[in-house]
Amino acid sequence: MGKIFRFDDIAFHVPPVDPADLDLDSRPGPDEAGRKFLARGEGGFYSQVVRIPPGFVGPVHAHDHPEIFLVLTGSCTFNDESLHAFDSTVVEAGEPYAFIAGPDGVQFLVVRRAPAKFVEAS
Repeated sequence: MGKIFRFDDIAFHVPPVDPADLDLDSRPGPDEAGRKFLARGEGGFYSQVVRIPPGFVGPVHAHDHPEIFLVLTGSCTFNDESLHAFDSTVVEAGEPYAFIAGPDGVQFLVVRRAPAKFVEAS
């Protein structure tokens, strides 16, 4: 039987810029960016729910592996495209992207096949 990830049992933590600074005990305020890790290698998947406050600008960056980005609630502008609840995109490895959270903020699910490595791009 696979592992069950109960969303309400997982606390949001503050996402660090440098993965080496990860502190799962850090807690963001209700109006700050936060994330919950779900799968962390089980079955070869890495997934997380990310909560972003209104107007937050995610800088242009890339990852060394592909990912699925699925909006759960709220909205955002993703590479100049408007995304709303249940809109999704696949981002290829090395493909730069950026987003801006909408007026109600945004929560999105990210699914990867490797741990996230943030690389700021221009």
